Amino acid sequence: MKQLFLTIFLISNIAAAQTVSNTTYYKDKYARVKSDKGAYALEVTKINDSVVTQTFFKVKKRQKIWTKSYLGEQPYGKWNRYDRKGNVESTLNYNFKVKYGEFIPERAHLLEDLAITVMSDINKEKIQKHIRDKFRYPEVAQEENIQGKVIVQFTISTDGKVGNLRIIEGVHPSLDTECFRIMNSLKELEPYTKDGEKVMVYRTIPITFKMV
Repeated sequence: MKQLFLTIFLISNIAAAQTVSNTTYYKDKYARVKSDKGAYALEVTKINDSVVTQTFFKVKKRQKIWTKSYLGEQPYGKWNRYDRKGNVESTLNYNFKVKYGEFIPERAHLLEDLAITVMSDINKEKIQKHIRDKFRYPEVAQEENIQGKVIVQFTISTDGKVGNLRIIEGVHPSLDTECFRIMNSLKELEPYTKDGEKVMVYRTIPITFKMV
């Protein structure tokens, strides 16, 4: 039997994600007027703790108009618009690989700029423990032997709040969304200081999935 482990952190229990859907009906194709028996519908499906997909369609023959996905509040994957024959008419591609620092406020400092190393970081143990406690190796990744390193970027505000979470280097949706779920549940850390004043900091961490 294969042993699963997280390269940097110890593994906790493995749990499967559950899919939950709900549908809202509308009178018009612009989803402005809700109706109990509208001609149009918006189906929202929660794929897991991180990803939600939306499908807007004409109820008759379930003709798709558009589909979208979100990772948290971040657009994710491919957004498609369909023609009357059900063919993809146009696509917007929101992948995980964004320019480093693109979503970081200008006032934020890089952790290394404060002369803080990984070993001297006051939040090192708290981050490690959080990932160790929350970590799950997605079943689909196990079945397909998917492994790799996901790079997560986020900020710590002057009051210690964790925000601006982004996956800047992904491996596979199952691993990327797992890392997003883990870090999205980390709400607060110790704030950092520079010259005696609290400052916003941004940083990246790698989370590596490996099966042996």
